[in-house]
Amino acid sequence: MTAPAVYTDATAEFRAATETVALYDNSDAGRLKAVGTDALDLLNRLSTNKVVDLQPGQGAPTILTTDRGRILDLIGVVNLGDYTLLLTSPGQQQAVNDWLDKYTIMEDLEVSDITAETALLTLCGPDAEESLSDAAGTSPAQLLPYHSLAASIAGQEVNVIRRPLGQLPSFDLLLAPESQPPVWDCLTAAGITPLGAEAFESARVSLAIPRHGSEMGDAFNPLEAGLIGSIDFHKGCYIGQEVIARLDTYQKVQKRLALLRFPDDAKVSAGDSLERDGQAVGAITSVSRNPADGQLVGLGYVRNAAAKVGERLGLAGDAPGWAEIQDLPQLFGPGQD
Repeated sequence: MTAPAVYTDATAEFRAATETVALYDNSDAGRLKAVGTDALDLLNRLSTNKVVDLQPGQGAPTILTTDRGRILDLIGVVNLGDYTLLLTSPGQQQAVNDWLDKYTIMEDLEVSDITAETALLTLCGPDAEESLSDAAGTSPAQLLPYHSLAASIAGQEVNVIRRPLGQLPSFDLLLAPESQPPVWDCLTAAGITPLGAEAFESARVSLAIPRHGSEMGDAFNPLEAGLIGSIDFHKGCYIGQEVIARLDTYQKVQKRLALLRFPDDAKVSAGDSLERDGQAVGAITSVSRNPADGQLVGLGYVRNAAAKVGERLGLAGDAPGWAEIQDLPQLFGPGQD
């Protein structure tokens, strides 16, 4: 099952996710199972972050990039002991699998798509950790981002992975499809609010989390997308490394991902251009209305010269209003010195 647009009320669902705790069916996210002694070594040689030393229970975000330094996908790499779990963007598991297969020559590695063989629930919100502790009888407090532990909820085995949604605490629950209904029922019976796709998307945009197909993909590089914190500049070569290192060293990044605010009555949509002094300086990639306060917010890419917090940009054409830059987000922080 996947999340419906709304369970009961989008405003209540959004408030639960951002103020207390909510439960989202995240099963659309791709899941790959990597088995073999060379799994982490190959991923380390192909992606931006250092993952070769991940021990069982540890994980990290990393990016697969093309030889031009463009984003193939942002993935989560989690060493579950028996195998390495790769969490991909929705619908990107085959592209990631094909990419790994392309560069697997003599390595001991076998990758299989387990998206249909598993389910993924996401428990998010300021009270997520406490709620998970109550349900599982074990505390995830010691978990670092992307690290995992085995737990039991409603008598069902789950792998708990701490995967923050921007600044929002969040835990993924990886489990068998047949375990999903009893776990879902247990958590919602404890008062946790089911979160629909509409409120989840509003939270994603408000939290400035890039999405594949909107803010991530072949049109963008990781530095533009604010993903520098998932790049290890000291670990050595990977596909696209020379391009990304050169962009960083010589400060050649041309545009930045920006969190935008619009007038409440603005008529804007993804793809609309942003202007300054009559010149195009960017484009909107996502738009959502905050269900809690009605504020219209969005994400977009803005050329460096205009990418300043507080800057007000015009909307292209005859559209009235403006777009004010609220933040230049970095999903995993500012990265290494």
